[in-house]
Amino acid sequence: MQEAHDQAGDPREDLTGATLGRRPLPDPPQAAEPVARGVGEDELTAHQHRLHRARAALHARREAIRADAHRNRVYRAVVGAVGTFVVALGLLLVPLPGPGWLVVFLGLALLGTEFSSAQRLKVFGERQVHRWARWIARRSLATRAALGTGTAAAGAAVVWGYLAWQGLPGWTPEVVTAQLQWIPGLER
Repeated sequence: MQEAHDQAGDPREDLTGATLGRRPLPDPPQAAEPVARGVGEDELTAHQHRLHRARAALHARREAIRADAHRNRVYRAVVGAVGTFVVALGLLLVPLPGPGWLVVFLGLALLGTEFSSAQRLKVFGERQVHRWARWIARRSLATRAALGTGTAAAGAAVVWGYLAWQGLPGWTPEVVTAQLQWIPGLER
């Protein structure tokens, strides 16, 4: 039976296109090789070549650091400290208007360059954000407006609570102070 299979040839050979007169498919890229999306290596633009060279230089520098155990520990500690600071800053910014969650995910991306658990947490968080966005998109306009109003009210309550607790900062301009004096509980 093995002889019959050998005579017929390996059926996978036809999948490469070699018997059909086409070029065989290229080997899949290895983990260390950059992947050019949508174009061949010869068709890269000048910008993509510069980006490729910059990535290769950064990768080489990181590998040189990784080769020295002491430098690697210091590098990982610095990345860990900076990434944790960025995540904490983002979490503080979440209730305020602005890019709080974006800052959190940037911090997790930074941590994810060195720590696989942070990378997994970032992927999980992104998946939850996409689920939330799809859920919101399926709701009526009135429901979305109510959620937006509730979120804005919660953010305003947090800001008011902080200012009522701490008072208006001394560096607040007089124009702003005059406008905020009518809000109950706020004192300079």
